[in-house]
Amino acid sequence: MKRKVGILCDGTYFVADSGEIGEGGMAISTEYVLTEGHDLVVSFQVPGGEFVFLRATVRSTQKKEGDTAVTHGLSFSEVEFSIKRQIRSFVSARTLPTVAQSTAPKKKAA
Repeated sequence: MKRKVGILCDGTYFVADSGEIGEGGMAISTEYVLTEGHDLVVSFQVPGGEFVFLRATVRSTQKKEGDTAVTHGLSFSEVEFSIKRQIRSFVSARTLPTVAQSTAPKKKAA
């Protein structure tokens, strides 16, 4: 599920597509190339939670050949416990059906 994420970097604001998210960071996809190690501010709505502003650092940059978008891995810094809990709840709610299906007992053949 791709959602829009606001990025503030060196006084410039732009919107990116979100990718995977976890308590420690997230992936974003944008046409801008960001430098690894660069600090920025990310703003987004935690699904089912609050609208948040988080400091983040660019940890990885990947551009696939022929693709116009660049995927960046961001790590969050100094995230409040309540926001971590909201992100954790969102991630676990998304993964529960898959886990439940894979661990469900299998029926015996008749």
